[in-house]
Amino acid sequence: MVGQGYTRCRSSPLPAGQLGEAMNDPYAWTVENGLLSQRPAPASMSADTSPARDTTIIKTRYTGLCGSDVAKLNHPWQGRLPEPWYPGHEIVGVDTETGGWVAVDPLVSCRSCHYCDRGHVHLCPRLRRIGWDLPGGLADCVRVPRDSVIPLPDLHDPAHGVLADPMAVAMHGVRCGLPVPLGRLGIIGGGVLAVCTAVCAAGAGWDVHMLVREPLRSHQLRYVLDRHVTFHSAELPACDVVVDAASGQSDAPVRQALKAVRDGGTVLVQNAYAPRVVLSVPLRDVFRRSITLRGSFSYCRADGHDDFQDAIDVIAKGGDWAALMTRDRFPLSELPQGLVALNNEARHRPFKVLLTSDT
Repeated sequence: MVGQGYTRCRSSPLPAGQLGEAMNDPYAWTVENGLLSQRPAPASMSADTSPARDTTIIKTRYTGLCGSDVAKLNHPWQGRLPEPWYPGHEIVGVDTETGGWVAVDPLVSCRSCHYCDRGHVHLCPRLRRIGWDLPGGLADCVRVPRDSVIPLPDLHDPAHGVLADPMAVAMHGVRCGLPVPLGRLGIIGGGVLAVCTAVCAAGAGWDVHMLVREPLRSHQLRYVLDRHVTFHSAELPACDVVVDAASGQSDAPVRQALKAVRDGGTVLVQNAYAPRVVLSVPLRDVFRRSITLRGSFSYCRADGHDDFQDAIDVIAKGGDWAALMTRDRFPLSELPQGLVALNNEARHRPFKVLLTSDT
């Protein structure tokens, strides 16, 4: 078993040390028929295949395990999965055409519908996502649309680029989903998305408070976020806005958020709840308090902004928080070990797992 989930890890077709030894024989992690295995990648992902028009091949160097992927790999999943599924949408690598370091924006929209015309690419009805509808980056290399390739600036550590996706999600929520004027903002959660939200919100001028119940994690975050954030271990003070950025196996985080928000305030849900999780709070108790309950999914390119590019700009400014979020790294062939680490007790559990190229 991988973690405690339904997905079993099948033996790789070659010894781990030999996997992906040559880019002309690339390997990719795949989930098919409920089995996770590292197997030869589809021919379309090979670096030796001439790129199709308007695409390029990225040699992956770092791929982050997003919480949404971990939820599917480490827990029983009751929703639909692509068949087969090639996961991994937080990708940093080298563009084989230019030789430059790049990050990959995983949202591939139609660019012609009502939503795309307004920059709301995340709402495109024909949206395809690298690492979901299209093959992802838990592989030696991956073919992506050229429009999805974003050059990386000279980062202190190129691995920090895998934070572009969660930072873009956080930025979208803060920029597009929150009311003005600024006030006290609470965050439920102590993971990567919560940290990115704290960085964005503090930078925008909010008075940021985080609810982090694990003492060690709270201590680490106090050190890297310094004076910008106030931490709480039991409950948040009354807040004008509360962002639900926790894990979503039950509705407990959003119930905590509704409890902490002031009457007339806003609860912003960034949490990607698992299928079949339902809100157990009576709706009358929400709307009689004139609470705005708002969802914030993914990110956009509206109003002259590009959340993904802007996220890279924030990361380029540096910060100890980025180093902490990208500290725990495993070779690509050790994906199952990385998943097990994410199920460890709090003292030994990574904030995030990065898979590093074996080549």
